[in-house]
Amino acid sequence: MIWTRLSALIIKELLAAFRDPRARMALVAPPLIQLFLFAYAATLEVSNVPIGVLNQDWGITSDQLISRFERASAFSEVRRYASPSEAKAAIDRQEVMIVVHIGQDFSRNLAAGQPASVQLLLDGRKSNSAQLVNGYVGTIVRQFSEDFTQDRAGAPSEIVDRSWYNPNREYRTAMVPTLIGILSMIMVLTVVGMSVARERELGTFEQLLVSPLQPLEIVVGKAVPGLIVGLAQGTVITLIVRYGFGIPMAGSPLALFTGLVVFLLAVIGVALFISSLVANQQQAMMGIMVYMMPSMLLSGFASPVQNMPTWLQPVAMVSPLTHFMVIMRGVFLRDMPFWLVARQIWPMALIAVVTITAAAWLFRRRVQ
Repeated sequence: MIWTRLSALIIKELLAAFRDPRARMALVAPPLIQLFLFAYAATLEVSNVPIGVLNQDWGITSDQLISRFERASAFSEVRRYASPSEAKAAIDRQEVMIVVHIGQDFSRNLAAGQPASVQLLLDGRKSNSAQLVNGYVGTIVRQFSEDFTQDRAGAPSEIVDRSWYNPNREYRTAMVPTLIGILSMIMVLTVVGMSVARERELGTFEQLLVSPLQPLEIVVGKAVPGLIVGLAQGTVITLIVRYGFGIPMAGSPLALFTGLVVFLLAVIGVALFISSLVANQQQAMMGIMVYMMPSMLLSGFASPVQNMPTWLQPVAMVSPLTHFMVIMRGVFLRDMPFWLVARQIWPMALIAVVTITAAAWLFRRRVQ
């Protein structure tokens, strides 16, 4: 009997979510658009940017350095300026993000075996991008100095770095797999959180509460459709990431989807808890936004959790996205063993149990 009641409620929820063509389009189009926007537009990589050069040195050595800037793939062009005022005006007009100032004694100091400095003028209004370009330019200058020293006085000491799990240090390889969790979380929060609020506005939720369904059965009936939608969306996004963007999956797909199921249950619990506190769809949307943005910022998506203040790190651990972020990057970038995946799964399972239990308790209070 219980399975009959649950299946009827689940079918009713799925029909309510998919019967409207606009609702079906809202479940498909926005996640795909956001996936490609995050992959191609929201990137921290800097490429095809113009840089400026203020060369006050007449030696051939400075021309050799400038030629390396011209051959670098990160820079679209090298714009030369004749005076500091021209370089300052170019930065003010945002024509370039950085100007390389080569002093008059650059070639002479290098030939004499003395330190030769190069000044970098950065546009602080674009601090993150300017720092990345600063790193590119600094690498080119250091490599030029090492090559020059090697030609003059033999091989200098050399530092050889190696990046594990992402040898080419491609930003897209590290960032795009995390969208599996972020986009699934956004959609499940919206579908589950808005469903209860919509029924309250229509007056059908009270009828549901006085039906033969128990509060826990109502919670399960509301959770299963969200789980189905989240798993379907997560699967589609995973296939696009793997075969559309060509990002290899080093680990086990089973580990990834086990974590995805528990993660979605935790998100569903949060959505049900939010929906149990609100009275209409507007309040539900506000509650979802209040939860969603801090959850994304604290998850380690943009910056590592370890870089956050000590008092804020325990708050980040309360978000299920923080734990699933570790699983997504671990499965895609390295062959993360299942026992390490399990260390991230149990906190999400605990969050799911607490939030779903709290939502069921609040629904039971409305019945009494």
